[in-house]
Amino acid sequence: MLKGNETHWFPMRIRNSSVGRLQTMMERLNQHQDIEATYAPMSFIKVSLTKMDFAPVLVNYIFVKSTFEKLVTVKQDQEQFEPLRFVMHPVYDDQLNRQDEVLFVSDREMEDYIRVTKEECDKVIFLDNMAYACKPSQKVQITEGRFAGVTGRIKRIKGKRSVVLLIGSEMAAAVVDVPNKHLRYL
Repeated sequence: MLKGNETHWFPMRIRNSSVGRLQTMMERLNQHQDIEATYAPMSFIKVSLTKMDFAPVLVNYIFVKSTFEKLVTVKQDQEQFEPLRFVMHPVYDDQLNRQDEVLFVSDREMEDYIRVTKEECDKVIFLDNMAYACKPSQKVQITEGRFAGVTGRIKRIKGKRSVVLLIGSEMAAAVVDVPNKHLRYL
């Protein structure tokens, strides 16, 4: 349950996340006194047969660290901060009535996600098939290697054992080909 005065990471939608606009938005947010940090995973992406370009991996998403109350106040400044939108996710009560709540991410989950998504290597991929990524699976922690300490859910991706880090039901990154001996089942 989200409390207005606790600091969390909030995935937020922005309208147009071209590299220039995204960097400008992040600079403005980082200069604001109510925002602790921002993050957007960036990578070299193939844009044509012969050209690679540095671009946001998650189109139209940015992560903002703040309290809910302060972020609502920041969002009201439409001139400086183009429409930022909270990412919502469904929550069900005891009678299975659906209510949408603002998605937020704990510091620990976000630290793991940043650590994995900042790596430029073949072992890290971003998943498009969220229906598959969100299916229930065993929770594990990587015990050895450059991603030691990262926790996620085990999946098979392209026939290889992988550890998937989920952010809600809309974003996922995976560390591919993790040997079983480097996993601790939780």
